[in-house]
Amino acid sequence: MPKVDLSVDSAIEKSIESRLMQENPDTVLVLGAAVPKCVSDYIEQNNEASLKHVVYENLQESVYGLHRFDFALVYGVLETISRDDGIQLISRLRDFHSKLLWVLVPAAGSDCYGPQDAVANGMRLASPEQFSTDKQQMYEFSLKFYKPAPQWLNAKDWANPERWNKFRW
Repeated sequence: MPKVDLSVDSAIEKSIESRLMQENPDTVLVLGAAVPKCVSDYIEQNNEASLKHVVYENLQESVYGLHRFDFALVYGVLETISRDDGIQLISRLRDFHSKLLWVLVPAAGSDCYGPQDAVANGMRLASPEQFSTDKQQMYEFSLKFYKPAPQWLNAKDWANPERWNKFRW
C-alpha cells in the first residue's frame, strides 16, 4: 500500500469547516485514516452531533452496514484504492449513505479516482482554489445542487388538474 500524505491545505480545511457550520449536520461520517481537525472541532462544539469514523478496508466491510448520514467526508482514501473501487465507493456513499457528500479527490494525472470521475458522478468542485490540477481538491454532491426542480414542473403550468381537459397536447 502506498504511503499517503494526509496533510490538507488549510483553505480546504476552512471550506469543510464553513460548510459544516452552514449545514449544521446531526450525523457525520468520516471515511479515512484520520478525522480532520475541523470535523473533530465541530463535533466538540455541537453536543447533539454524532461522529462515525470508519477506516476503509473494502467496500463490503467498511460501507455496506452503515446507515444514512447528514454529512459524509471521504478523506485520504481514494489515493490508496483502484479507480474502479473508488467509483463504486463514491457511488454507494452518494446514493445510500449521505445527504451531503464531500470527497477529497487526488490531483489529476494519477491512476486512481480523479476529478473527471468526480464530475461523472454528478459532483461539483467545492475547493476554494478553482482549476488547480496539481493539488488534491474537494468535490461535493448534494441533491439540492444536482437536480433542481424545473420551472415548468408546477401547478400553474401543466400539472394543474383544473386544466386537464382544456388543452390537447
